[in-house]
Amino acid sequence: MKDRSERFGLFVGCILFLAIGLVRADLTIFGWSDQHVKTDGNGDHLIPAIAAMNSLPGKPYPAAIGGIVDAPAFVVGLGDITEWPTVAARDTYHRLITRTLRFPSYDIPGNHDSGGLEPSEIIHDWLKARHGALSYSFDAGGVHFVMLSFQYDEKLGSPNQPVPGPTLDFLRADLEKQPKDKPIVVGIHLCFESITNRDEFIGAFGDWNVILVLGGHFHHATVNLYQGVNFLQLPSPDPRSPDAVTAIRISADRLVAVPYEYHTTSWTTDAKQILDVPIRGPKEQPKTDTIIDSKSVKTLPIGSPAPDFSLPGVDGRVWSLRDFCDAKVLAVVFTCNHCPTAQAYEGRIQSLAKEYRDKGVAVCAISPNDPRAVRLDELGYTDLGDSFVDMKVRAARLKFDFPYLYDGEHQAVSAAYGPMATPHVFVFDCDRKLRFAGRIDDNEDPRKVTVSDTRNAIEALLAGKPVPVETTKTFGCSIKWSDKRSGVQQAFEKWAAEPVEVKPIALDGIKDLLKNPTDKFRLINFWASWCGPCVAEFDDLIAINRSYRNRNFELITVSLDDPSKSKEVIEFLKKKQASCVNYHFTDNNKYPLIDAVGSPWSGGIPFTLLIAPGGKILATVEGSIDPSEMRTQIVDQLGRYYFKP
Repeated sequence: MKDRSERFGLFVGCILFLAIGLVRADLTIFGWSDQHVKTDGNGDHLIPAIAAMNSLPGKPYPAAIGGIVDAPAFVVGLGDITEWPTVAARDTYHRLITRTLRFPSYDIPGNHDSGGLEPSEIIHDWLKARHGALSYSFDAGGVHFVMLSFQYDEKLGSPNQPVPGPTLDFLRADLEKQPKDKPIVVGIHLCFESITNRDEFIGAFGDWNVILVLGGHFHHATVNLYQGVNFLQLPSPDPRSPDAVTAIRISADRLVAVPYEYHTTSWTTDAKQILDVPIRGPKEQPKTDTIIDSKSVKTLPIGSPAPDFSLPGVDGRVWSLRDFCDAKVLAVVFTCNHCPTAQAYEGRIQSLAKEYRDKGVAVCAISPNDPRAVRLDELGYTDLGDSFVDMKVRAARLKFDFPYLYDGEHQAVSAAYGPMATPHVFVFDCDRKLRFAGRIDDNEDPRKVTVSDTRNAIEALLAGKPVPVETTKTFGCSIKWSDKRSGVQQAFEKWAAEPVEVKPIALDGIKDLLKNPTDKFRLINFWASWCGPCVAEFDDLIAINRSYRNRNFELITVSLDDPSKSKEVIEFLKKKQASCVNYHFTDNNKYPLIDAVGSPWSGGIPFTLLIAPGGKILATVEGSIDPSEMRTQIVDQLGRYYFKP
């Protein structure tokens, strides 16, 4: 696969970054090394270390350091992944860092991973698939990271090794591309004590701003300072070693690294293992808001490499393209919560993931929509929006067993792939070249499907055959790119301009409302302007009305204020932009009204009823409604799809 920078270069023209302030430079990473997964695949000793890293964010640092641990941008693993390379050991480590560890992982091989006197490419090939090469570099948080690898010479008969010339050449060439003041972190399996040509190694740094060299190899957390360069040796989770992982924080003027001893759930107090030094760190970064130019977004051409990504999933971890490096075929499905077409395909996406998992096919879903670009009246077929929080609810409710990732914050990944509607599928071969882009099948009603294009593409790739149809059009909801946010504001302005009216209603009129002779589902809310909970929930009721009023639904509010308070009632309704159907009950005696509504209303307000056409009461709430639960009850009646199941 091609390097990440090339893949990301595909979509730069689609994005406008708006500077809206400065963000304090502060980067957190975690580090470990020498995992030594056993040849039979036993990696149980890694689980406590991974659990510690997953739980560290939010914990306070030692008092001398101050602050709390942020979620890491990634985890660094510095080699000797395996005791000796086997398929079982590789698969265990891959599973642990892609399914159990919550954060992205950047790894390099160690001397054990090379196979010793019996060289093996098992781990090397896996790392190449994940990172594009054994030696590679990347940027994060204003810091440049260079990860170095080389073939270890076991015939030297010593754990001490020189960093060979080709590796130094890679380092020099990479540094040449960086500004001289940019902070650089170098990662290598060898630790300070084991590098036999330290002076030559440091000489390759030139006058670049190398703030830290990360190493492993000797298992113990150790700090060294040599010729002005900080060397930090990362600890190992191997049972023969101290049980620790290292938290590293890089700010504009300070570098801190401290091991966390997870079996004692405490930070180390050994000064020889703690680093706290001044540096020329990353500069403050401009805080930006991204606006996607939707007209510039183009669908990824067939044959293109898969654009990389690093996106949060509903399972609590961050996913990247390299997490699927073991899959023979990768299907990336752009879908979302709110779209009725996307909802109609949720079960079929689950079936794809389940049916092809054992055949080496990975399915990954990405929500491309900017929640701030979705109007309330676009939520008429759903109880959930496209926020990350709502994605977690949908995934839990439907028991998604595939990664469901959120790209609504910046949409850069979505712009790189170029989906036109939800759902839109991109199927990649084992080399991560795009071989199919289009629909799942030819009908959102599963009973009427005649052509299953995505399945056909997957089957062809698994059989080593050309994909029969490489591209199709995709029917569904348009992607809610960030440049559509203005439409949301325009919708609010339009609703604010709608007339607000209130009519008097007596007891007989209330009885007629309850009979509901219409074809609409009615949400009737009894309220009063002096009732705190009534006032507090009113905005939710208005939002519900705006979402569903274009379907067979209407919101009716009935004020139980004193009949003499008509002025106060209309003023309140206008303030709330209540352009729904509004009534003011004209009788002073409210008990006949309570009796007319009947059980289970005891008389407290607010009181809300959901009534079906014909008068059947579907739901009642005495007291404040739960807006989410009410939306679910409404959409369960109205339906989530364009067709009737």
